Amino acid sequence: MKPYQERYIENLKEVYRLNAPPAEIPQDAALYMARRGERIRRVRELSQENTALLRQELFPLLDNIVSATKEDIAGLEDFAAHLVSGAAQLDMVLSYYLHNALLVYARRWEKRDMLIRELYQTAMALFYMQELASKAEKFPYRPKMALLFGEAASYVKRYDEIEDQETRGYIHRSMANLALVYSSLNEEDGRRKMAAIRRSLQILQDPAYHQKSPDLPWDLYIYKSHQERTTAVGLLRAGIACSPQELGEVMESAEYVITRQNESSLARGDRTALRWKYSYEAAQYHCGIRPLSYLLGWMEKAYMARDESDYSQEGVYRNMFLPAVYASYIQQNPDYRLKKKEVLGLMYRRMAAYVRSMPDNHLGESTLQQLLACLQTFVEYPDGIQQKDFLMDLVVCRNIDAYAASRMAAEVAVQLVDQALDLCPDFLTGSFGWEKDQLFSRRQELRDFAFESCLMHNVGVLVYGNMVRRIGRSWLEEEKELYQYHVFTGADILSQNESTKPFVPAALGHHRFYSGQGGYPQEYSREQDPAPAMTDLISGAIHLIRLMDDRVFLTAQPLPLEAALDQIRQDAGGRLAPQVSQLLLGMEAWLAEYLKDGQQKAYQAAISLLSGGVRQSP
Repeated sequence: MKPYQERYIENLKEVYRLNAPPAEIPQDAALYMARRGERIRRVRELSQENTALLRQELFPLLDNIVSATKEDIAGLEDFAAHLVSGAAQLDMVLSYYLHNALLVYARRWEKRDMLIRELYQTAMALFYMQELASKAEKFPYRPKMALLFGEAASYVKRYDEIEDQETRGYIHRSMANLALVYSSLNEEDGRRKMAAIRRSLQILQDPAYHQKSPDLPWDLYIYKSHQERTTAVGLLRAGIACSPQELGEVMESAEYVITRQNESSLARGDRTALRWKYSYEAAQYHCGIRPLSYLLGWMEKAYMARDESDYSQEGVYRNMFLPAVYASYIQQNPDYRLKKKEVLGLMYRRMAAYVRSMPDNHLGESTLQQLLACLQTFVEYPDGIQQKDFLMDLVVCRNIDAYAASRMAAEVAVQLVDQALDLCPDFLTGSFGWEKDQLFSRRQELRDFAFESCLMHNVGVLVYGNMVRRIGRSWLEEEKELYQYHVFTGADILSQNESTKPFVPAALGHHRFYSGQGGYPQEYSREQDPAPAMTDLISGAIHLIRLMDDRVFLTAQPLPLEAALDQIRQDAGGRLAPQVSQLLLGMEAWLAEYLKDGQQKAYQAAISLLSGGVRQSP
């Protein structure tokens, strides 16, 4: 790599470290805030340096990639590899830019081996981006992924012309990875996924190809294909119908994988990973070999063998994923809802204790995925743990900075409710179907709703937190698009149960402009919102706090109150409802007083929740 590339990567690693959650729960909010300020200043410096490096050194080269030297190309290939080395994924979007440019170069100069390799690498870079987008049921990168993998796989027709063994490997890997394109939980994607794996396995198991390329890791390719086919258990769990042939193929792969896993575990002297044990047991149920009662019993037994202090990937899987899939079967089979009430209640209580005691430095991507799975399958009982309480007490406080910002917005939103009721009650009339004379007697309900909506409005960011943590330069358009999907993820999580459904509009619409002429997403409609004025108030509070402390994009210095209110004035009728802008401007004295120690109190509230404290109401 060139010196600027090495410098860029070192800066990224430093940004990632600086953005890490605290290894231990802070005790002193003021001290934490001071250190946070120092970290943010350093992150800004590193991000500005990295942005300049890209603009001065990299982007001019990418703009004229067809004229690059061999040395330039070798450096870019090495640079791209370091950006996604192992599980680090330091900069997946920039990696995509690099591979896409290398693909253009290979195509222009007809470098076939390089072309096949870059078709695969560019598609894989898109796959990592698509994985994030799919959490919001959005699939913007699938068409190009399919084209890239498909083009690389098509070279199997010219297999004998290609002498390089590594290039032949990329052909097989691309053919197998066509299955990754079809990730939706629907019947059409399920059938396409199974067909892609079927075609790939036919070639991978063909002795003729083994003879032509004896040095390729055929056993690994076949094993990975069976693992991917085993994931079709998720389709079955979601109630997606499969043909008898497809059911048989899932069972075949589950048996293949569990056999290999057992052999490997025996050789290592440890236990088989629970993930593959579950897949095998679930496949037996879905294929009609075992009844649901047996599968639920097996999961209960496996769950009871957990270690509540184990925060390894296996421990997280046993403590969090098992309750999530257990709940999904309860959702799909209502007859078991009452039968398994006590069991599921026990799982949730213990999972709550597990999450509460989890050190912040264990909230990695794997843990986040399992936590998301729990939230998406959460089953409420009237006298059990409510999803609303689970979210507010155990989830939203995990990111201390995000919680503090939401808590400050919540305090402002409560004050906005009071001001609206006192000064312009007509603005709130009709919220939740209430007439003006009903609003005053429901003041506390409105205050509670505004407060809780602010705390939960960004729950979807949970999925994108690690992406944000890694960005150490100006944001690229793809990253902005991915981040915007958090509103859909949050709305999906909140729509699962009665206790959280009222907060869906605020989660979906808090970035949408009042005028409808800007912001996102277009899917939010004020006409379909049961309380659009409340969403307007909540959005205004969130916007004000963001102006004074942008903890995500870090594109500009935080504004002092006077400058923030000037922007609020400009946003009237566009980004914000005119009434909300007017109310915020009239609250300047209150805001000035609140901001003297409001941020420190918000951080202290987050620290209290992480330490097992009790959530406070407005």
